[in-house]
Amino acid sequence: MELSAGALQLLCVILALLARSSIWASSPFHVEERDAKLRVPQLIQKYGYKMEEHQVLTEDGYLLGLYRIPGKRNSTISKNHPVLMMHSWFSSCADWVLIGPGNALGYLLADRGYDVWLGNARGNRYSRRHQKLKVRSKKFWDFSIHEIGYYDVPALIDYVLEKSGKKKLHYVGFSQGTIVSLVALSSRPEYNDKVIQVHLLSPAAYAYRSLSIVMRLLAYMAESLAGGYTVFGSHELLPNWRYQYEFYRALCPAPQQLLCRMLIYEVAGANPDQLDTKMLRIFLGHFPAGSGIKQFLHYAQYIREGIFRQFDYGDDRLNWAAYGSVTAPRYNLTRVSTPVWTYYGLNDNVVNYRNVRRLERELPNLAGSYQVPDERFTHADFILSKNVKRVLYRKVIRNLEAAERGAN
Repeated sequence: MELSAGALQLLCVILALLARSSIWASSPFHVEERDAKLRVPQLIQKYGYKMEEHQVLTEDGYLLGLYRIPGKRNSTISKNHPVLMMHSWFSSCADWVLIGPGNALGYLLADRGYDVWLGNARGNRYSRRHQKLKVRSKKFWDFSIHEIGYYDVPALIDYVLEKSGKKKLHYVGFSQGTIVSLVALSSRPEYNDKVIQVHLLSPAAYAYRSLSIVMRLLAYMAESLAGGYTVFGSHELLPNWRYQYEFYRALCPAPQQLLCRMLIYEVAGANPDQLDTKMLRIFLGHFPAGSGIKQFLHYAQYIREGIFRQFDYGDDRLNWAAYGSVTAPRYNLTRVSTPVWTYYGLNDNVVNYRNVRRLERELPNLAGSYQVPDERFTHADFILSKNVKRVLYRKVIRNLEAAERGAN
């Protein structure tokens, strides 16, 4: 039996609706589309958690946004040691709450009675202030990954310990959040005594085996791209902006969102069954959240050279002025005496598992290494996967709780 054109068109519409409804029905995330347009403090309060806003001053004058979820929704502040969480590159502390209660690691820890602190690196949408410098000035953006690790992380650690009344804390970082912790602990080894244990999700200290063509191209074109930006007086890369969500929604219409999916698969790795349609749209309302050009150049050096070291100015005279050497100094990982847990995926295009294993060999106090059991687990899956709680976060929480018992 042949179908008429009208009947065939109607059938296609029905199938499309069914496909769309099945995608939405399969979502484990209890979040709403409008979360894409809310700031992190609004998200936390929306889902019934207590929230405190703090501002942390660094030694070099930057004012960092820091958000606290003080334990369970209706409880007093936890007796456990606090947990400081640091986000990935181009992102913000939204990494830890976007997928909502019952799934996001920030909420899961708070539900277990932990005093959760969500940090933000200088330059992102929540840390765009300085005591003296204006955000549009060149000097404001004169920082690399090193300054985030050397100044921001120690300032956040000291502030959290002061406010919580504790002598030590747990640290959880994802991607860039892992790099800056290693910078802090190797450059300022006295801070090892302030951290119970470090949990590195997709540790990115070594990025030279990146499988992403886009990442490698950007790394080798970095200086040219940076020069193009600075010609027009810009020193910031991909800031968060008012109509960001609407832009991506128009660029990548639901339900397929083909262009956005293709880009995230190329950069982070492809795991289609675990990328939720609604969650991707919400994520793109928060990401990117801003980064500095010099920070981007530092990342590019990691990808090209495979050396975990300070920013290389590419000029012997500038390097000598900064370091007293014509080469940028490497970070001495033997100074990281804090116990470290690493967590990695086999399908992570940004942080290749072989790079993680190299890092593990160089760490003097490796507490443990965890390969996510999902063989298609990608870089984005660390914060967005449908099964991230089951295959990753439960393990992180068990390890953190074991460390907590040992610290008491």
